[in-house]
Amino acid sequence: MRRISLVFLILLILITGCSVGNQTEERSKSILYNFNEPFRFPFEVNEVYTEIAIDNPEVLQQFIFHYKNKQTTQEIRFILSKDIEKPEKVSEQGKEPIELKNGKQAYYDEDETTQSIWWESENGFLARFSYYINGNLDQLGTYKLDESDLIDLVNQVQ
Repeated sequence: MRRISLVFLILLILITGCSVGNQTEERSKSILYNFNEPFRFPFEVNEVYTEIAIDNPEVLQQFIFHYKNKQTTQEIRFILSKDIEKPEKVSEQGKEPIELKNGKQAYYDEDETTQSIWWESENGFLARFSYYINGNLDQLGTYKLDESDLIDLVNQVQ
């Protein structure tokens, strides 16, 4: 009986060791990209943070950089998203085409609460800058940026 228990214990240790090896292999997968961030903004930035959405890195990868002024509630989000299975393309519908310094095409869009500019970035990422105030709850009004301000942001990260 004691011999069976010992064999069972050794077998259990071997099985556990094999499964730990697979978990380590899964954890060692890395997502490594280099992104240029803007360094000049159309308003004073006094809060910066980044989100990385990795719900399923085999399907969708999304990186969100936030640049905010806490007092004025102005915020720019720099969003890079990548659909691994089928690369996204910029929807041109309702957007104004703009040629960037490097010759690439970008697309500008605005409504009462948001201004945005979209383009296809490196490594299959769909990139965009989105600008709004007060968490996108208020109309831009006098806080509206010049279109050239958003174009300048894109040119800084290209």
